[in-house]
Amino acid sequence: MHRYIRSASIAVTAFGALLNLALAVQVITASWTIKWEPESEWEASSDTWQVDVVKVIWGICCVHLTLAATVSFVGFIGILKRNPSLVRFYRDYSIANFSFWTSVTATATYAVFHASARAAACEELSHHPEVLRNLMDMGLNLENCERWLERAGLAFIILMFILLVIRLHCLLAVNNLYYQLVRQAQLSSRPLSRSRFQDSHTARRIYLLPPSDEEAQLDDGVELVYAPVPIDSIPKHIRDTATAAWVSCGAPLSADVDFHSRV
Repeated sequence: MHRYIRSASIAVTAFGALLNLALAVQVITASWTIKWEPESEWEASSDTWQVDVVKVIWGICCVHLTLAATVSFVGFIGILKRNPSLVRFYRDYSIANFSFWTSVTATATYAVFHASARAAACEELSHHPEVLRNLMDMGLNLENCERWLERAGLAFIILMFILLVIRLHCLLAVNNLYYQLVRQAQLSSRPLSRSRFQDSHTARRIYLLPPSDEEAQLDDGVELVYAPVPIDSIPKHIRDTATAAWVSCGAPLSADVDFHSRV
């Protein structure tokens, strides 16, 4: 399941980076081909300080697509390197982006079903003949502007609803992957050694006898193997010289031994 979520997240981020980059290049290229000229000299002199709505929307689209491509690439790198910080950054941006497009869809829905909003949009388009000429291939003109915007708005709403559902599933997949990476990071950062005071299910007390003469002659680098011997089978005078220690049950041979008491 974890591998499936990670593969899906990699595919989503890679596709998002390539798609947004291609759209950003397309929008920027289209903005260079449009002359953005006013209809007349009188209109150019009277609207010098007027905010051009079409240019503002065009600029927002360019910035949004470029930023989306960059963040998707960051998320792609974060998933490949299993970096929770980068994945979290991509997830947070995706949540904000999802909220933004949900608001845009709601606004478009309002505009589609209100004639005044469609009339205002057509009036704004009439001030940009170059943009209007570029849209004539799609059947848009001043005579059928409101009706065309209504149909195009309905198609946009249906398309955005489908895309929002798909993006919601992708966002949930990225969110699950982020929490999995956080849990893995927390588990890997835990110390391997345990506390000296442990319950009987994880640790056991043993007794170590003083080394014999043969053991004392061995080099310090020689590893020793200890076999369990019942304490009752050891004479009392030898038992009194034993040292108590705690070891983890099932621990490897290299486990640390914590000496803490003397019998």
